[in-house]
Amino acid sequence: MSTEVLLEFEGKKLTLPALPSSYIVLEENTDHAPLPVAHLQANVTQPFGASNVLEACVSNLTTIVEGEDVKTVHDLTLSYPPDTGHRHWPGDTIGILSYNTDADVEFLLARLNLLSKGDVVWKVGIDKKTTKKAAKVPAFVPAVVSYRRLIKECLDLHAVPKKLLIRSLTPFTTDDNDRRFLEILCSKEGNAAYEQTVQKGKGIISLLQLVPSCRPTVALLIEHLPRLMPRPYSIANAYREGATPTTVRFIFSHHAENPGITTSHLRALGKGATVHFYFRQSSAFVYEQRDLKRNIIMVGTGTGMSPYLSFLQLRADALAQGETLGRAELIVGFRYRDRGYLCKAEVEEYLETGALDACYEAFSRDPNARHKYVQSQMKENGTKIVENIHNPHATLYVCGDSKVLLPQITETVIDILAEAPGAEDRDAIKTLIGRLKKEGKYREDVWL
Repeated sequence: MSTEVLLEFEGKKLTLPALPSSYIVLEENTDHAPLPVAHLQANVTQPFGASNVLEACVSNLTTIVEGEDVKTVHDLTLSYPPDTGHRHWPGDTIGILSYNTDADVEFLLARLNLLSKGDVVWKVGIDKKTTKKAAKVPAFVPAVVSYRRLIKECLDLHAVPKKLLIRSLTPFTTDDNDRRFLEILCSKEGNAAYEQTVQKGKGIISLLQLVPSCRPTVALLIEHLPRLMPRPYSIANAYREGATPTTVRFIFSHHAENPGITTSHLRALGKGATVHFYFRQSSAFVYEQRDLKRNIIMVGTGTGMSPYLSFLQLRADALAQGETLGRAELIVGFRYRDRGYLCKAEVEEYLETGALDACYEAFSRDPNARHKYVQSQMKENGTKIVENIHNPHATLYVCGDSKVLLPQITETVIDILAEAPGAEDRDAIKTLIGRLKKEGKYREDVWL
């Protein structure tokens, strides 16, 4: 790729952005106080945080789906202290503090010639000679830190490198061709090469692999790499007052060809391992005590059905206490019935006890499946969807990818309403759907 780009731009003039001013300086720490054992971002303000970062331990980690042509899915339960002062509801999410992989960390330390100094503790501060206005150390970078833990716990190595970062790498690149390649990528004229090489790459690691003579400083990485953000997961169990131990359960899939750093970390943990997490603020997707008497239809595919397990557990607990519940119907989609159906035994148990009134299934890759997608099941049960939409005491829940599934589900609901007797025109129906979403009657759990 780099050779092709160099040939394409041979002899051409480039318009480069101005070289950013450096402003971070690191000095060896002489205090010798040990670094905290907890994740280095445990005391940083967390996005959408509703609690402090909590230290939990793995009480269960089970592989529940694996096999040919299916994503491997894991079921993980964390035990955490009971005195947090936080009570979660079905539909809520947690944030897991992430770690970069050891392979990426070691690669970066080796490239920077810092393997022998990886565990030396440094003070992070502002260079007094900087010309950068209002320069400050990023809030997610500790004032005292080792190189290894800084890279592993604080910096996002897989974020798409911005052009200013690439421009800043050029003075630290000794080979002329490598430097020219970086200049092309950050230039105005090299937009197409940037898109093909950088935006489709895997962050700073894959970029540095293309330019072997580039050896940036840790200070530069702090100045330009974004924060390693926590990974959100839907909670799959209901809160139980006074339960011992206090637990939170979630289900996650592992993409073998493109594994996420958090899922890679989690699936390698053993029972008793420590995990740092926090509860996120409730969204409109929440299912609370006051919703128990409402009729609900729940739509989800793959791990998008996991939050509904917490809905059903709350309903089962309420049913056991003699409460009267609204009707609950589940529409789910998986690749295969025999090796992709998540938590099938749980769903069947909820059907037997009455916590769930009906379950409609779709299997996208089963050759003999009557319904391939949840949209097909929704259309077959269109009368129930229409009743749900027009019933003031009912709610429609949809969980899935915001770019693909959610727009498709919305379009399916519009189709169903448009085909109903006495239907309004599609524009009026779209306005209705928008209003229902704002009012919390049509609730979406959005995956970005």
